[in-house]
Amino acid sequence: MPRHLSIAAALLVAAALSSAHAAEGWRYGISADAMVDDNVTRGLYDADVESDSILSVEGSAVRSVLLGPRSGAVFRGAARYSQFVTFSDLSNLALSGRAAWRTQPGLNFSSPIFEVAGNLVWLQHSDSELRDGTIATIEGSVGSHVTDRVRLGAGVAWDTRNGGDPGRPGEVAIYDMDNTRFWASLDYRFGTRNTAYARLTQVSGDQVFNSVTVGGLSGAWATDPAFAEELGRPTDSYRVDASTLIYELGVNLPFAGGHALDFLLSGYSAKAEEGPQSGNKYSGTIVRATYFYRFQ
Repeated sequence: MPRHLSIAAALLVAAALSSAHAAEGWRYGISADAMVDDNVTRGLYDADVESDSILSVEGSAVRSVLLGPRSGAVFRGAARYSQFVTFSDLSNLALSGRAAWRTQPGLNFSSPIFEVAGNLVWLQHSDSELRDGTIATIEGSVGSHVTDRVRLGAGVAWDTRNGGDPGRPGEVAIYDMDNTRFWASLDYRFGTRNTAYARLTQVSGDQVFNSVTVGGLSGAWATDPAFAEELGRPTDSYRVDASTLIYELGVNLPFAGGHALDFLLSGYSAKAEEGPQSGNKYSGTIVRATYFYRFQ
C-alpha cells in the first residue's frame, strides 16, 4: 500500500474527531483474554515451530455521532497490553484509534449498511525493536441482514506497517510491510442474544517467515533475537510477498449488565508467491477466550 495512505488514515481520524462535540457521550469497556498460538514463531519447518500462550487486557472508549438521518460516525480509542508467557520479548503495548463513517441509505430492514474507516496503531514491544512502530489502515465494508437472525458482510482494507530498523549492515526493516485484505463474514443469532460467526480473509502482500534451521536465503532479511533464548540461536527472518488465508469461527455469549464471553478458533496459512522464497509456507491455529465488560 502506498505510504501516503498512512497520512490519509491520520487525516480521517482527525477530521472525524473534530465532529465529536455532537456526540451524546462516551461508552467504556474492558476486556481480558487468554490465547494459544501453536506457531507463534511463524516458523517454516518443524524445528522452527513453537507455540505460546498470550494473556491480554484492554481498556477502550467509544463515542457515536449522528451526522444525518441515515448516517453517523463512531470513534474508538483503546490501550491493550499483551503478555507472551514463553517468548516474553514479544510482549507489547498497543495504543489505537479508529474513526468510522457509516450510512444506511435504504429504509428497509435488509438495506445494506456501508462503512469507511481509518485505524492507527502504535506498538511498543518488551524487547523486539524490529516489531516496534505503527500500523495504519484504511478500510471499506458493507453488511446487510438477510433475515432477523442472519447477517452477511464483506470488505476490503489496505494496511501499511512501519517497523524498527535493525541497525546492522546488510539487514533491513523487515516489518515495513504493506498488505491488502479481502474478507467475507456470516453472523447467525441464536437464542435471544447469542451470535455464532464465521469470517474468511484473504491477505495479499508482505509476510515475515522465520527459521533457525536454514540461513543465507536471498531476499529482504534480518536477524531476529526475540526467539534466541528459547530456540538456541537468533532466527533468520525474511520478508516475502505471500498469499495468506485466515479463517475464523466463533461464538459470542452476552449476559445481563454488559458482560459477555467470546470464544474463537482461527486458522492461518501463508505461502510465498514470488521471488527466491517462492513455495515456502507456514501455518498455524489460534484458540482464544475473551471476557468483555461494557459500561457507560
